[in-house]
Amino acid sequence: MSIRGFKQAFRRQLRRTRFTVGLVITSIMVLIAILASLFPFILPYPEEGLGYVPPGASSRTLLPPNPSNFFGTDTRGRDLFSRIILGARSAIIEIVVVVSISLSIGVIVGVLASYYRGLLEYVLNYATELLMSIPAVVIALMVRLISGPGLHVVLASLIVTWWPWYARVSQVYSRSIVEMDYVVLAKLSGLSNLKIIYRHVIRNTLPPVLVQAVTDMGSVLLEAASINFLGLGVPLNSPEWGVIMLEGLPVITRAPWISLFPGFFLLITALGFSLIGDSLREELDPRVRRRWRLWF
Repeated sequence: MSIRGFKQAFRRQLRRTRFTVGLVITSIMVLIAILASLFPFILPYPEEGLGYVPPGASSRTLLPPNPSNFFGTDTRGRDLFSRIILGARSAIIEIVVVVSISLSIGVIVGVLASYYRGLLEYVLNYATELLMSIPAVVIALMVRLISGPGLHVVLASLIVTWWPWYARVSQVYSRSIVEMDYVVLAKLSGLSNLKIIYRHVIRNTLPPVLVQAVTDMGSVLLEAASINFLGLGVPLNSPEWGVIMLEGLPVITRAPWISLFPGFFLLITALGFSLIGDSLREELDPRVRRRWRLWF
């Protein structure tokens, strides 16, 4: 599918209920993340989440949802609503950085492997297969041991494990494009390899890979939250959904809202990206369209 065809497909998606629902969900999450970053004063409480103690309550810790703390408080008396809103900022940053960098590296590697073939293709394929076999948690553990906790642990581990998948997908799509007549004619006309790769191969490989990237955003979010939930990513007490769920685990029977609310936001955000990706994928694979007829 060409760039122009991809734009036409996107316009058609705007008339689909599934795409619209996913777009609304993800747009709300992105808007929340932007507002929390640019205008932190709109939060009910500061980042520490220390808030008002309702009448009759002896302390701020483990307060259930109430008018002053919409989602209740955690073990340190911090307002969960404020921390979850701030967690949306971390979630969007993780998704955008990981997917954009992984996609860029993967497309370049996959296109080069399919265009030049030979020894370069063998080396690149070997590297991608090797990295695809390593779990992101193992990479995160190695990075944490070397550099300590931080957001860079999550980003580095996910980028290392995700770009090989985009390289493989790009190689599959670009291999057939390289053999097209217009690419062969471009070579015979004396056009440089770099111009051929950019004008004809990459531009026609990007649309289906972009669709796959949108679908993968939910998986990237879940993996990032899993790494943080295991305590391998950002420092503890950070306003990140996986960390908040980890903090609520010891008191899950006494205060289930600490883990349930960030888990709900995590699930809904991942679902929104999946709905958009699956809806766009219908333009490439009619079999997906038949599968979704049972839903909406």
